[in-house]
Amino acid sequence: MARLPHCGKEVRKISRADIEGKVVVASSLDHFLENNGNPEDLFSHNAQLLKAGDSIRNALVQLSNAEMKVSPEEIFVKEFRAKNTVHALKPRFSRHRAQIAWQISWHLLDGGIPVPEPEGYLLKKSGPFYRKGYFFSKVLSDCTSLATLAWTSRELSTRFDSGSLVEALARGIAALHDCGVTHGDLKWSNILVHEKDNRFWFVDLDSAKLHTHFWGPPRVARDLARFVLYGFQTETNNALINRFLDEYCLHRGLARESIEARMAKVLKKLHKRHRSIPEDRIKEVLKHY
Repeated sequence: MARLPHCGKEVRKISRADIEGKVVVASSLDHFLENNGNPEDLFSHNAQLLKAGDSIRNALVQLSNAEMKVSPEEIFVKEFRAKNTVHALKPRFSRHRAQIAWQISWHLLDGGIPVPEPEGYLLKKSGPFYRKGYFFSKVLSDCTSLATLAWTSRELSTRFDSGSLVEALARGIAALHDCGVTHGDLKWSNILVHEKDNRFWFVDLDSAKLHTHFWGPPRVARDLARFVLYGFQTETNNALINRFLDEYCLHRGLARESIEARMAKVLKKLHKRHRSIPEDRIKEVLKHY
């Protein structure tokens, strides 16, 4: 067994003929696996499917087993399915996306960045091929995605403006980058916000990267551009977007112009896929663009 740094959690390795991975000791997932639980069965019963695509499924699942000595618990699971044979071979030479989500999550928690606490990851093997991978984490209660809040509630503009949520998000993303991590897919659906206060969590970290060498504005440009782009899509006014960028730069000790040139390049590419956003709006925010 190994102990994760600073969090007091013990982790054990899983090694079966067809499954390998890591799991937090005494977690609900640990008990499930000790009773020969099969992760492939989790989507067949007692699952609330959240998202289903050709290569990814997300669900809330109940880890129930007649022999379990703990009460069934609902946890989040993300399943990754290999697209083809080449894709199934890649984890032999590099980390699987489930492993990335596991490593980045603990790194961020160790740095005080809010993410759901992981319970484990598993890789399903077939000879030299890794056909499926699974990432498990605790479920967050009383929260919704920032995207859902933007599209379904009039409350967002109030929380952004007088509620200072926009500054809280800017400081949180700045802290994420200060930890040496870029999210890689920082759209608003990948930020969960508490329904009543300004607490929030970053999710879907399997595209994230941990940078160990010196890095600056070029690395963070895509994260910031994705966040700002969704602000344009939800018709968030430019004054709030400017407040977000100003607070981010203040927290990281950066000049606005140092990130705007890099962001502009990313936004130009993204703008081709989102023609509904007037280019004037982008120019109004990126003053040096």
